[in-house]
Amino acid sequence: MRFTPATLPLLAVLLAAGSLAGCVSPLEEAARRAPAELPGLSDSQLRHCAGEPVAKNREGADELWSYFRETSRSATATSDVGYTPTARGSSSYEYFRHCEAVFRLRGGRVVAVELNGRIATGRPAPEPCGAIVETCLRLKGR
Repeated sequence: MRFTPATLPLLAVLLAAGSLAGCVSPLEEAARRAPAELPGLSDSQLRHCAGEPVAKNREGADELWSYFRETSRSATATSDVGYTPTARGSSSYEYFRHCEAVFRLRGGRVVAVELNGRIATGRPAPEPCGAIVETCLRLKGR
């Protein structure tokens, strides 16, 4: 491809979009790391870092500790549709996200972590799960 002064703005937009695509929040990163790094925590460590589970169940010899986190955020969208000031507008809305986190314990130790974070439309969203596990990752990193 030959670059001309007319193609430079397009190139800048493409480079910026590519760099943003790789950005993840610290909570998303925590959610990605948790299944690999949290097995081995004791039940008392899990209670200390994540709190009391909302539910405890048994499955064979395993205990399942379940946690739930729901968050909401407000956002404002501005529309520049049209060519006159009267065609512009903005609207505010709230969107909800939640996470169901299940820790499988065997013999008093975490052996598996399953995280299921979603937004209201059903699309995966790991950030609310990160809020559940971030303190546990810091505890495990000591």
